[in-house]
Amino acid sequence: MRIPDEHGLQRSQSLTDACEEFRWLGEFGPFYDISCVSFARSLTPVEALTRLGVEVADLEQVTFERFQERTMWWIDTDNLRSTYVGAIETHGWTVLIQLWAGSIVMDRHLMRDLSRESELVVVHRNIHATDYFCYVVDGEEVTWFDPLCPQTRAGSDPDRLVREMREVGLDPEHDWDGPGIDGMFPRCFALAKRITGLTFCRAMLDSPLVAAVIKGR
Repeated sequence: MRIPDEHGLQRSQSLTDACEEFRWLGEFGPFYDISCVSFARSLTPVEALTRLGVEVADLEQVTFERFQERTMWWIDTDNLRSTYVGAIETHGWTVLIQLWAGSIVMDRHLMRDLSRESELVVVHRNIHATDYFCYVVDGEEVTWFDPLCPQTRAGSDPDRLVREMREVGLDPEHDWDGPGIDGMFPRCFALAKRITGLTFCRAMLDSPLVAAVIKGR
């Protein structure tokens, strides 16, 4: 019987620890099904939302429960032409949340506007299609990839986050002939934390969100 070496066990434990605090996202329907969570540096919620084309007069403050209700209302009444976005400010970053429809990462104009003179980290989840992790600096897409294929990356500097990817278990050199990578969605948030220093936790959803509708282009 082969006994795992000590370094192998330590590395396995480290990879498990890296994403453990984000496991709730893989079990919480609103985020696990279809969602887009974006982290914008040095912007307030008002600044971030107005960069997305929202008028200040149209902003409203809502609970997370109300945010979900408003999101579904817009989906039902606007035929997916618009998307409802909620924003929370924490530790020098604004976290923007979209559920069930729409995605900042799918609109390069929005990403450029939001990341101007700033940084933007986006985790996009679609259980029915493709997931994306994207890192944008001052309008430039530095690196982005599908977590199912971390070995295939694009952008102006596609290898910028390779070390951090390995640290959270999204190894671009993973041996795909062996076991796959579990918990890819939570691992994306672990990677986002390596960049932002933020832990996107369930308790954040207890705070009011500044929210508004982004009209489809």
